[in-house]
Amino acid sequence: MTTDSATLDPVSPTNAEAAKFAGPSAASDQSDDPGRTRFARVCRGFIRYHTRPINVALHCLTTPMAIVGTYVIACWFHPAALVVLAVSHAVWIVALTPLLVCLSSTAAIAAMATTAWYVSSNPWLGLALFLTGYLGQEASHWISGEATFQSSYRSSRHRLLEFIDHTVLLLPLLIVSATRRKSSPLRILVARQAVLQTRLSPEDYRADFDAILNWVRERTPTLESSTHWWQHDLEGEAGEAFNRLSSDPTLFRTITRFHGAGYEVKPALGMNEVYVTGPPKKVSSDTVFYMGHVDGPWAVFPGATLYRCMLALNENLEVTTHFSMAGLSSEEPVSLRLCHGDAALFDFNRELHYITRESNPCQPEPRINLKLHFVAYPKTMRWYGGLLEWLTTTYDIQARNLFLQTIQPNGWIAGVKARWVLSWTRIFEGMVQHVGWTNLAYVGLVGAVSGVLWLNGFADAFALFVAATSFVHYGIYVGTLLERRSVAFARFRRDAMFFKVLSMGLFLTFYATNILVGGVSGLEILSVIVVCLGFSLAGWAAQVLGMTRTLYSSELGLEPPMRIQRAPFGYISHPMILGAAIAISATGMVNEFRERFGWLILGHLVCYAIVLAQEIRVDRSFEKSQETSQTAGQ
Repeated sequence: MTTDSATLDPVSPTNAEAAKFAGPSAASDQSDDPGRTRFARVCRGFIRYHTRPINVALHCLTTPMAIVGTYVIACWFHPAALVVLAVSHAVWIVALTPLLVCLSSTAAIAAMATTAWYVSSNPWLGLALFLTGYLGQEASHWISGEATFQSSYRSSRHRLLEFIDHTVLLLPLLIVSATRRKSSPLRILVARQAVLQTRLSPEDYRADFDAILNWVRERTPTLESSTHWWQHDLEGEAGEAFNRLSSDPTLFRTITRFHGAGYEVKPALGMNEVYVTGPPKKVSSDTVFYMGHVDGPWAVFPGATLYRCMLALNENLEVTTHFSMAGLSSEEPVSLRLCHGDAALFDFNRELHYITRESNPCQPEPRINLKLHFVAYPKTMRWYGGLLEWLTTTYDIQARNLFLQTIQPNGWIAGVKARWVLSWTRIFEGMVQHVGWTNLAYVGLVGAVSGVLWLNGFADAFALFVAATSFVHYGIYVGTLLERRSVAFARFRRDAMFFKVLSMGLFLTFYATNILVGGVSGLEILSVIVVCLGFSLAGWAAQVLGMTRTLYSSELGLEPPMRIQRAPFGYISHPMILGAAIAISATGMVNEFRERFGWLILGHLVCYAIVLAQEIRVDRSFEKSQETSQTAGQ
């Protein structure tokens, strides 16, 4: 793996690593090897139509399905047909692709051919896999809004030859696309920094700001609590100014840049309001603003986002907004003091935040902000974005009504409601900080599917659950190191640790159960000793390095680099990975566990090898950049 978007891009004319990966023809079509030239030419076209991670991710599912389906049908006719087809496929790829792509592709072909061999007795399954895979590839382009590569050569004189190249080379082409930073499916797992900042110049927007500020001042908002007005409450010049600000192009561009060209952004006008900050209180709905909270409940809504934009209209010397999951930790959040034209856009349903207030005698009036809202969704799924907008707007209106009832609780009923609001806010804060609603929903969905399969007689249903939850944290590691830019570290740490704890918890539970049920022998005792030593080494190394540096805070540019000389680092290279690998390997000494979960042991070891290879590459890249910067400074 790599950390540069162009490193595995075989058509980048400016990147030496890309040229090495794709062969000598990566930078131009002039080469001594016509096969590499042919692959580079096809690859250039393919990448243009597979730039979005969701498209590539869906292809990583549908392409193997179509290939396995084809192999199953071939094997059903005759086993020799499968061998001939798979070998021919591999030979064609070997003849045209560079070494790294060639090795990856042939390994994948071997795995898919083996799978087809085991299920070859059911040709209908092969046909279903082929049709699902083929139609799924078309659907992935529709979902992502990208045209198909086939559409680019449909009118060409050589369209038949290009179609054959496209079909036969689809697997290596997909491998190249999946290993580019910007199009990698692992980017979906990356906790990207989604607190967006921009600024509307007070000089350019003075008239609109003053119109709204004067409207608010005329109504003399109370200083005892926060004050809110919906957008439709404003009339005259103030209403027109609000309308212009709620559709300002600068705010749209800020969101569009973050999501990319495949997304559409539209305002969610039903939620817009003017907000005047109130003081902190012990038991009031106003207290929520000073607690870690998420504004909306629709965190599990993949692919679409509803943004709240806090736009400051006046001077602010007192109030700071903190985003707990966007910084290095909840103790070191991303903190913004918005003042006169500053705008912060964040996910209404996912971003944990709170405010603090420091009394400043120079503050002439309370902080006055606009709360503007925008929904971003794939261009081909306008209905999906509309559904998120409707659900969030409906919730926001109902929540506002409850909020206003408890903003100044008079009587025991209002007091109970206020405490209920604050209690649920605290529960939600804990869930967002330590678990994550999307993570919980994923595990619940996989568990439900496995349960249904088990009830219908699928013997390996539990193994499906284990496989779907045991390797997610490795994907998070690799994807985050591949991204390395604008990572929300606290959220990355939460996601990685949640899935790692789940994965290792299941693994060690199975291991301990097999030892206790099967009886303890000398070999089992030795296995337990080695497992304890291996994990102790990994834990010791993590304790010396510290949690944030263990999770690549230095590589991500969030903490300064530091060379650790304390043991075990001064004596052992990569002691955490080595210790964990030793421990996991030692579990295979228990015969029953190895026979039942050998695939799980092997899966963990392969994933650790991938993470280790990427860490080594990142370290070398970092050292090289440091040497370059030192040389430049001399």
